[in-house]
Amino acid sequence: MANAGAYKWVDEEGRVHFGDRPTSTQAEQIKLKKNPKASLSTAPNAEQRRITQQRMLDVYRQEREAKKAAKQKQKEEALKIAQQCADARDNLRQYERSQLYENLPNGERRYLSTKERKKAILQLKTNIKRHCK
Repeated sequence: MANAGAYKWVDEEGRVHFGDRPTSTQAEQIKLKKNPKASLSTAPNAEQRRITQQRMLDVYRQEREAKKAAKQKQKEEALKIAQQCADARDNLRQYERSQLYENLPNGERRYLSTKERKKAILQLKTNIKRHCK
């Protein structure tokens, strides 16, 4: 096909077509320039193709491993968040049932006032609503 002709024509709707055979009486033959880079001497040999193929396979493998690692990290993060949400819900149940206190440096407890307790419960509910499903 290297010596085959190339033709160009315009159909009734104004679209330009190209082909290796004239299909219209108005088709004109066009000359194709020879591509110097397409010569047989520059065609890759079997070893070059094998090296290129191996490089591509290595890149694909690295991409698959990176995706797998990202997916695993995402899964671990989701489990971590789920555990934190479960802990926060447990804390909320405890806050609502019992007195709240803070440990003082001297080892004693300071019990929160009703207002402080309600504020702590509201803050925990807000955090649960914002971060947990």
